[in-house]
Amino acid sequence: PYGCAEQTTSRALPLLYVSELSEAAGLPDDPDLRKRIEDSIARVLAYQASSGSFGLWSPGSGDLWLDAYVTDFLTRAREQGFEVPQGSLDIALDNLSNSLSYDLDVKSRGSEIAYATYVLARNQRASAGDLRYFVDTQLEDFDTPLARAQIAASLSLYGDPARAERGFRSA
Repeated sequence: PYGCAEQTTSRALPLLYVSELSEAAGLPDDPDLRKRIEDSIARVLAYQASSGSFGLWSPGSGDLWLDAYVTDFLTRAREQGFEVPQGSLDIALDNLSNSLSYDLDVKSRGSEIAYATYVLARNQRASAGDLRYFVDTQLEDFDTPLARAQIAASLSLYGDPARAERGFRSA
């Protein structure tokens, strides 16, 4: 109810798919839906720092999961035809890439690393070498099934079905 970056994203992300679901169910579109999503995009972009990271209540940094979550929302919004400024999305993706370049402690931060990697892969910006390395040598170090599935989905997006299958089986 307060409108921080996480709450705004959590409210808006499912709205990206409401029109599709309404159409499938034979229900009319909500005329205010588009504006609600556009307002959410504007709100979370107001929390973006010049480094590309996102803060909860103002521009900030240091939370890889939050950065991945908001960037995932912006990616999906763009995929659904909403306007997301290219520069804002680019620096958000650069921030994820930069964060992963020096923080690959999979044993303690595997969930955040897997999510950030998946968001990068959706944007064709993940390191295919890192993805292969994760599955070949560190898959069991990702402590949740979701993290392993995100790594597997990333490999699938990169056209590596054998490793993706191994990752999904592990999940």
